[in-house]
Amino acid sequence: MTEYVRGSGPYDAERVRTEAGSTEDDAYAALAADPASGWRVVAEEPPAPAGPPAKSASKGDWVAYAVSQGADQAEAEKATKDDLISAYGGDS
Repeated sequence: MTEYVRGSGPYDAERVRTEAGSTEDDAYAALAADPASGWRVVAEEPPAPAGPPAKSASKGDWVAYAVSQGADQAEAEKATKDDLISAYGGDS
């Protein structure tokens, strides 16, 4: 997900989050590339990991991976690390 903002100085008039690769993301990326538009990129999420983290990885890494695989953020955070490993892999 990428976050775009339009505004002047420290004031934000609009803030939009888009899914990477979507038509909307392409449109806002073009706006952000044009300095006259007033739009700029303020945050980009790193791409999802290619595969599950190692079993020794932190619970936070497992939560992030589970969410990247479609899990609900709150539910993933409630689950134990072992539950996440069981549900989302972890052969490494």
